[in-house]
Amino acid sequence: MERIILHIDMDAFFAAIEQRDNPEFQGKPIVVGGGEGNKGVVSTASYEARKFGIHSAMPIYQAKKLCPDAIFTKGNYHKYAEESVKIINICQTITSIVEPVSVDEVYLDISGSIPFFESKQQIAETLQNKILNELHLTCSIGIAPNKLLAKIATEINKPSGITIIEKNDVEKLFDNMPIEKMFGIGEKTAITLKNLGIYTSGDLGRFPESILVKRFGKFGKKLSYMGKGIDKSPVVPISSSNRNRPKSISNEITLLENTSDKERIKKILLKLTHKTSYRLRKKNASAHTITLKIKYDNFSVNTFNHTVEQAVNYDSEIYKIVINLFDKINLGFRKIRLLGIRLSNLEFAEDPVQLTIFSLYKKRFASISQAVDKLKKKYGERIINIGE
Repeated sequence: MERIILHIDMDAFFAAIEQRDNPEFQGKPIVVGGGEGNKGVVSTASYEARKFGIHSAMPIYQAKKLCPDAIFTKGNYHKYAEESVKIINICQTITSIVEPVSVDEVYLDISGSIPFFESKQQIAETLQNKILNELHLTCSIGIAPNKLLAKIATEINKPSGITIIEKNDVEKLFDNMPIEKMFGIGEKTAITLKNLGIYTSGDLGRFPESILVKRFGKFGKKLSYMGKGIDKSPVVPISSSNRNRPKSISNEITLLENTSDKERIKKILLKLTHKTSYRLRKKNASAHTITLKIKYDNFSVNTFNHTVEQAVNYDSEIYKIVINLFDKINLGFRKIRLLGIRLSNLEFAEDPVQLTIFSLYKKRFASISQAVDKLKKKYGERIINIGE
């Protein structure tokens, strides 16, 4: 059976929901994100705002300079999550093989659905119409032989576009596609590739794999495959996503020097919280139980835990619990040599039994952290974190 993958990317998702629910916002530049005043970054900008050069991950103060008359809103991330659930439910009317990869992106394996429709185009139009009629939102759709190409296809005709890439289209498409447009290649990697004389995706596909491996290691082999339009990764349906679920996620650090300095300890715990909660969200999970592990200079170990009714996965929530646990400890004359945080009793968004999926993001599932994690994924984990 020919493998056919469909990718949906909602158009300016958060901003579009705000425009839909606030008639006075329609046709105006809308910017979702940020905190009080000029703090924070843009999560989503409407297409009207993008005309001024505003884009996601841009600092709010910069966006205000570009378009002072734009409407700035913190947004309602619980509402966005509820809409995400509805989109997934619509997708499941086409196929059961549905993989949400973020609150506004979904992959579908429609290989087995083709016999029930006249064409790939009809499947795409059916999904677009359902989403538009039921949710009053628009989306862009890409269809291709694999996830990589489907994602690229989606970006070609935004907003509200449908693009289908066939196997025979890849060579011509890649010859004209700048390497920066290749999904999965960041700014630094693009610069390195250009230094090797690789300017288009076609150049990448023709470049000797051995040199790429020598320069990038294992990632070099993946780059070579990407340049040829090869991607064997499957669409992981929601019902299959629990096969390799971790029971807990933890990080710990042995201090270079034993200490009883509480302020220093709290800073270290903050860093551990960032790392652990980020890994938790990457697993599309949240935790009910937070455990603080402490090893003292006499090598004795204590653990302290706290369980919450509503699972958490955002840094500030977890850090608050960790610090509450730490503040109850009487160090006495002891010094600390190791600190650790473990998140357990996990709850996963992809569990169909809870098909409140990202939903009960009333459990605060990936609310503001959606924007933060996108930044971390693109620029590295240290690009942005919560403060103390």
